Amino acid sequence: MSVDAHTMLLLSNAIAFVAAAFLLIEWRSLREGFLLSFALGFLCIVVGCTLAPLRQEGSFLIGVWLSNSMVPLAHLMFLRGAAAFADRRLSPGWYFAPVACAALMAIPEPHARDQMMSLFNAAFVALLSLRAASVLFEARRTTGSETRMLVSTFLAHGSFYAVKAACAFAPGAFVDLASYTGAMIALSLFEGILVEVALAMSISGALRRRREERVNRLAQSDPLTGLLNRRGFEARSVDVQAQGGALLVIDVDNFKTINDCFGHQEGDRLLVALSEFLRDSLPASAIAARLGGDEFAVLLPRVDAAGGLRVAEGLCSGFALRQGGDACGTLSIGSVSFSAGTSDLSFAHLEADRALYDAKSKGRNRACPAPKPQESAPPLRFPRAIAG
Repeated sequence: MSVDAHTMLLLSNAIAFVAAAFLLIEWRSLREGFLLSFALGFLCIVVGCTLAPLRQEGSFLIGVWLSNSMVPLAHLMFLRGAAAFADRRLSPGWYFAPVACAALMAIPEPHARDQMMSLFNAAFVALLSLRAASVLFEARRTTGSETRMLVSTFLAHGSFYAVKAACAFAPGAFVDLASYTGAMIALSLFEGILVEVALAMSISGALRRRREERVNRLAQSDPLTGLLNRRGFEARSVDVQAQGGALLVIDVDNFKTINDCFGHQEGDRLLVALSEFLRDSLPASAIAARLGGDEFAVLLPRVDAAGGLRVAEGLCSGFALRQGGDACGTLSIGSVSFSAGTSDLSFAHLEADRALYDAKSKGRNRACPAPKPQESAPPLRFPRAIAG
């Protein structure tokens, strides 16, 4: 069964409209920049498809030139969406591509108007699509599996339009833009429908993945400080256990007194200040968490016992300096090292807790090392540090 170009144009318009509406609704909810850019790209396709039938009424300016100009503009929005999805900055020069394309199509060669317009349009679409594929390919390691689908879609789409540009002057390829007939026009519409569906599916997959990541972040982060919570800390500790390193258990000195004397609001302020201090002071590879109350923990991958103690002592002195030397709100820290391949940090945490108690008993505002960890111990799940 043959399908004429006008039917495929209507189908393409419907798919683009549904995709744009879906993405705009999701963008209003999530405020993800890439969703808005892709939605605007689909809306440009809707405008172009809506204006295209006017060419049969003799309107060259609107039905042909403006309608065709919507195509590179749509692909600029797709490129912008790909850059936002990959967290890349798009060079300002790319924003002039649709303007250049529209300007060139406005002054085509009179004796080969259709071919020249098709050449400019196809060349710019190919350029924008291939650049989108390149941007996404460069970011494939930091994005999910749906990126591969987007890369493949833009790569195939850009390659198709590169071939289309090369065939612009092939006999019979473009018969008459005004009547919307010709083998390449029908083929382009069919390919466009496939690309719209592939893009919509890939973006939907990316959206689902972003939602899952957001839920996981919320489930594994502490709402007050923004650090990892106990669940997140245990999940992230698995990789560090294989590498070996040091574990620090941190407790705020006299925290109960601060809450009793100055109120819980002041206690919360102190915890937030500590979390910001840890972010500023710890190495980039460190994993910091608030395990509950005023108990914090830090994992230092590939750091030995001496190195872990140096970091702990630096945290004690640095936070005391930031607090102005007040005895309330300083830190006591217990430090312990563990070997690579450790299957469970429970025993290391218990040893660090004992070192923390030692720091408390020696006057607080100090770091104490734990004895050399043993190979095995009774299983224990992250006990609560000594408070106060």
